[in-house]
Amino acid sequence: MLLSLLAVVLLTALLVGGLGFVQFRDTLNREARRNLESLTYAVAQALLISSGQVGLNPDRLPRLAELGSSRFRVIRGEQVFLEIGGRFPTEAVGWLKSERALAEGFVLQGALETRTQREALQAFWRTELLALPVSLLLVLLVVYLLHGYLMWPLRYLTDAAHAIAQQRFPKPVPVPPGRDELADLANSFNRMARAVEGYLERERNFSRYTSHELRTPLATLRAQVEALEQGLLSLEESLPAIKGSLERLERLLAGLLALTRSPQKEPQPVEVGKVLGWVVQNCPPEERARLILEGELRAQVLGYEELLQQALGNLVSNALKFSQGSVRVEVAQGTMVHIRVLDRGPGVPEEMLSRLGEPFLRAHPRLEGMGLGLALVRHIAALLGGSLEFRNRAEGGLEATLSLPRLEVKRV
Repeated sequence: MLLSLLAVVLLTALLVGGLGFVQFRDTLNREARRNLESLTYAVAQALLISSGQVGLNPDRLPRLAELGSSRFRVIRGEQVFLEIGGRFPTEAVGWLKSERALAEGFVLQGALETRTQREALQAFWRTELLALPVSLLLVLLVVYLLHGYLMWPLRYLTDAAHAIAQQRFPKPVPVPPGRDELADLANSFNRMARAVEGYLERERNFSRYTSHELRTPLATLRAQVEALEQGLLSLEESLPAIKGSLERLERLLAGLLALTRSPQKEPQPVEVGKVLGWVVQNCPPEERARLILEGELRAQVLGYEELLQQALGNLVSNALKFSQGSVRVEVAQGTMVHIRVLDRGPGVPEEMLSRLGEPFLRAHPRLEGMGLGLALVRHIAALLGGSLEFRNRAEGGLEATLSLPRLEVKRV
């Protein structure tokens, strides 16, 4: 690229210099010819022609300073009658010549020395030849700077692409200043890297969680089948354990698939109150009476209704499970929409608050559960560009806050 750019600049400089030389030469020639014609006319006006004789009126003759390096003579046939300004040159090189017909067959010849024009053209070429290396140096400097500007983001992109090919995800590549194609490329690459990292992380999570949690119900099923084969247990005794293990497998697979799945469609406006109404309707009647909805229920977020249903359903069911009293859901909006679920349960040890939402983490192992509900909520919050936070309430119980980007309504 560097050599190509230098070749283009060199050819352009030569072409521009050649065109400039031709135009400058033509301009000098036109100016010299106009000057010669003007002087020839002035000398012709000063000539006195009568009865085959040629005289000169000094009062009409241009001053010597105006004549400059021009020469004039009056001839008829081969005979020279008068010379003005010096000996008339017979050579053609270095002189611009003209003729003007006079009375009685006389001819006025003029010659203008072109040494000044030649010197001007030589000075032009010297200037061009001097400017060419200077221009090349400037071009080299610009190319060097441009090469660095163009290549440093490409080097980052190349290194990052190699890292992603090895399933290593570096920090986002720096985005060049401005809004040009390189900045768009860097932003697109960063979005692609985040998407690929998300897909791989979900795949790893699925494999890790599956191998971790499916062993227990599978081991139970194997033990029950072996006991049936050996006649140690009857079918009636084994069926409840087998059925329970199958149900646990179904719940685990459903939770794992939800945890590792990514939405495929574009996000849509979702009204929080509508989703909370769906959550309340799907609760058992005895628990439905314990739920209190407050705040700005008409607040809207940009997301996926089914994912928000899963997230709020898990938060509410988790609060109902650990609380014997009422569970309050408050909705407030500022720069974000904050959905707070407050229960009156035992709370969580302070050292575990930051870990809530890790897959298979159970703060109260004695209660039934798989530890996937809050992990699913945290995953959904990240997908929607929000966050999930927990804190113990001073009056007792746990407060879970799901914060999501609010839907910006454009005003006309």
